[in-house]
Amino acid sequence: MSPWVRMSSFFRQAAFPACCACLLSVAGAIRGQEGEAELPSVEPLSCAHSPDGRVTVRGAVMGTVFTVRAYPGSGMDAGDAERICGEALACAAHWEKVMSAMDAESGLARLNAAEYGISVPVSPELERVLLLALDYARLTNGAFDPTLGPCIRLWKKSRRLGILPSGEERECALRACGWEKLSVRKGMAVKAVSGMRLDLGGMGKRFAVDRMAEMLKTRGVCSFFIDSTSDVLAGAPPPGEPGWRLRVDTGNGQGEVLLLSHAAVSTSGSARQMVKIGGKAYSHVLDPRSGLGVTEGRQVSVRASSAALADALATAGCVMREEEFRSLAAGLPGVSVPAFFQSPPCSAGETQKQDGLRKEG
Repeated sequence: MSPWVRMSSFFRQAAFPACCACLLSVAGAIRGQEGEAELPSVEPLSCAHSPDGRVTVRGAVMGTVFTVRAYPGSGMDAGDAERICGEALACAAHWEKVMSAMDAESGLARLNAAEYGISVPVSPELERVLLLALDYARLTNGAFDPTLGPCIRLWKKSRRLGILPSGEERECALRACGWEKLSVRKGMAVKAVSGMRLDLGGMGKRFAVDRMAEMLKTRGVCSFFIDSTSDVLAGAPPPGEPGWRLRVDTGNGQGEVLLLSHAAVSTSGSARQMVKIGGKAYSHVLDPRSGLGVTEGRQVSVRASSAALADALATAGCVMREEEFRSLAAGLPGVSVPAFFQSPPCSAGETQKQDGLRKEG
């Protein structure tokens, strides 16, 4: 069987066989540098077994749908692989409890609620992801910025109402942002300005995908493909194949087929989400300089060694000058840019949503 998998929309897939619509309740533990933590219980949306031995498990976590495809490891049967894929979904749910800005009980929400200027204790897990986010902000000179929470809130309101924020509102939100105004070290975090609110967004979800991949490999499942709509991460190729085949949209109805293994691809840009306000088209991707959506409609796909890095770079690619971004990407080991193009404008009041990535099988 060809390892192609079509994923332009999860919900246009054919129904899974009834025998595979099993409900799993997964409980386990994460072991690593952070010690041991109980995994939350996760009930997959569906699971299926293919004739070639591949197992597919889908679950709703972190506000999106994750699909984990995997082949059993050495000495395993399909049931073992299914159980381990369920544990990977539970791993994502665990990290959601750490990184969610919406969950009042999460470590990130507690940091957001804290006063500025004081040292706030953060868990080793949250410290790990915050330091990585700051590394990516530094790498992209702020084109990716995890402190844009105030601007994100304001822009979501503007998109909903179809009205741009006032200059005063934007200035107030921008003053509360800036990755250089966040300090994280030795288990403590300090926000240097009032109103700062962190939002890890897509990068946080892709960080969870990287942790899912680590868990799969630790459990002995090495051939896998994790899909979270516009971002994918591949492990070892399917048995007897050179890689997982992935079609990346390159614009004008064209595409490039990649053979993916031990790598991630992320797509970002206004071809996925785009809205017109006052006759002008804006992307869902924020420009940290203006606090508004990017107006130069682009769609950018980045291939990298990790899902978190691919996502951060794809976001930065929508903001930075093209020459500057390509120069940055060219200097990073294992990074390439399979797609960078101007996306067509949407009609008034229209929102476009496309994946930019398509897998078939």
